[in-house]
Amino acid sequence: MKISWSDRVRNTEVLRRANVGGIESYLMRRQLRWCGHVSRMAEDRVAKRVFYSELREGKRKHGGQHLRYKDVLKRHLKRCDIEPSKWEDLAAQRPEWRHLVKTKIDNFEKRRILELDAKRDELKARPPAAIYYNYLNGVLTCPHCAREFTAKIGYVSHIRAHERRNLCRSRQRSP
Repeated sequence: MKISWSDRVRNTEVLRRANVGGIESYLMRRQLRWCGHVSRMAEDRVAKRVFYSELREGKRKHGGQHLRYKDVLKRHLKRCDIEPSKWEDLAAQRPEWRHLVKTKIDNFEKRRILELDAKRDELKARPPAAIYYNYLNGVLTCPHCAREFTAKIGYVSHIRAHERRNLCRSRQRSP
């Protein structure tokens, strides 16, 4: 492909030129294919028993838990627009499942690249925000949260973080 770092080519463009998908879609495809394989296994197979098993006792720790394999599977099914309650019925027919996974993952990858391109274009189109300095007695004060900084670089980074948060909030509100 002969792309150099100095060419400043977007990651999405590199993926297009290489005619490959992202690592996320690759892992999702592998997981969905494997789960379809496990769901079609005989009931006495160890892999199927472990996949559908539940712990009888024990508690999960307080706070943010590590996701189980099933939780990640459900998340991936939703991101690919496959109904989580119906995936086992769909996976029962191997050729149809393979075709469904391929088309849904391809659609997911196209959507993901379009979203990344739109996000980057939006960030590039915005003019850089003017940063005003409220510098009193050797202290810079944030106008949003009144946090105080002694170094200019910390203040500027903090203001940019506020801008990113506001951009994310406005993106979540818009349909």
